Amino acid sequence: MVDNSQKKYIGTLPQKKLLNLYKKHVNGPKVRIFKGFGLAVIPGERNGIRFKTLAGAKPSEPPLEIINCRSSGGVFNLGHCNPKIAQVLKDALDEGLDLGDHMLLSEQRALLGKKLAELMPGDISKTTFGVSGGEAIDTAIKFSRAYTKRKGCVSAIGGYHGHTGFALLTGDPDFRENFLWSTPDFKQVPFGDAAAMRKAVTEEVACVILETIPATGGVLIAPEGYFQEVREICDEKGAMMIIDEVQAGLGRTGHLWAIYGGIYPNEKVVPDFMVLAKGTSAGIYPLSICSYKPIIEKSIFKEDPFIHISTTGGSDLGCAVTSAMLDIQSDPQFLNHVKKVGTLFGKGLSVIQENNFDLIKEVRGRGLMWGVEFFNEMDCQLGMLHIMKQGVLQNYCGNKKDTLIIMPPLISKEEDIEEILSRIKQGILNLKKLKK
Repeated sequence: MVDNSQKKYIGTLPQKKLLNLYKKHVNGPKVRIFKGFGLAVIPGERNGIRFKTLAGAKPSEPPLEIINCRSSGGVFNLGHCNPKIAQVLKDALDEGLDLGDHMLLSEQRALLGKKLAELMPGDISKTTFGVSGGEAIDTAIKFSRAYTKRKGCVSAIGGYHGHTGFALLTGDPDFRENFLWSTPDFKQVPFGDAAAMRKAVTEEVACVILETIPATGGVLIAPEGYFQEVREICDEKGAMMIIDEVQAGLGRTGHLWAIYGGIYPNEKVVPDFMVLAKGTSAGIYPLSICSYKPIIEKSIFKEDPFIHISTTGGSDLGCAVTSAMLDIQSDPQFLNHVKKVGTLFGKGLSVIQENNFDLIKEVRGRGLMWGVEFFNEMDCQLGMLHIMKQGVLQNYCGNKKDTLIIMPPLISKEEDIEEILSRIKQGILNLKKLKK
């Protein structure tokens, strides 16, 4: 009999051996990339906004302690191993809750669906659950096609909505061409260009899909009035408006929803679909959300209530975790905190840009979601590495490689923000020394 109380989950083997196992059995090129960055390390202990690596990047170096300002795109909005969320999962397991059966009815899905309906913009009141963001995007596009009886989809150049079926078709060619995955029904237009959107949306288009703040696309901020005009275009052409708030939602902007006051306080737009993921897991248990207006339901489920299912999507345990997360992140006091520290962070980044105007072109963002755009890609990527060496994890935007995306956990305190800014400042200073 194995004594589970003695079982280890962190540091089971030396880091070097684990890297070799990862290379051999998971993804060899990924290990080589991180070795090239000088960051071939594996996270070990994790707590709050920080984590430690199992060992240093070199045998002679100590383990790294890193502030997570990547937040895995919002997965760690509440930090690592949030004690309140972890306790909810433990309590649910102790009470006898498990995944549940997706074919049966569910107490937890019913309760979470009600909570979402109360929090969503406008009359969005129905939810279909999944596991990943890509799955939820696929669901929204799939339902839009069923409702409109059309095939077309318009997305933004540089946008990113996932690596699965329909989601992959909405993204940039670099992500899909290797998989021979394209169709003329899916088109892209520049983000923030209402005239281009108006031209692209015809009577053959089922849906328009946009991130409120494109993350992989460069943390872009649309001009005021853009989303309202997209709403009008969709209404005129009978197309569905899908808003992807996987990264910008759940309080990231200081408002619960970026589309509803989070980008511009007076711009509150109600889409047909809202898609959430990443942060819905609270860093503990995966769950994704595709919420939509009730009028859409009949065209999907009336003839066959089982026509769309997800075996582990909306599991009972996942719903319990997500519900607890929503209680925390929808609290006005919590959102006010994000606004306060977000203002501090934005001002601090602007000062860094002003003091390094020869390197940094622009700083832009909302709340605790910021982009730092350099004048060229090389300086951006070197900047990323120098900031990492100061113990702050962040990354460049995959579809705009001259821009860093920096997303501290929403639980970051003022002193945490000051420390992060100080480390970023030092990283940029070290980059400038290198360039001299």
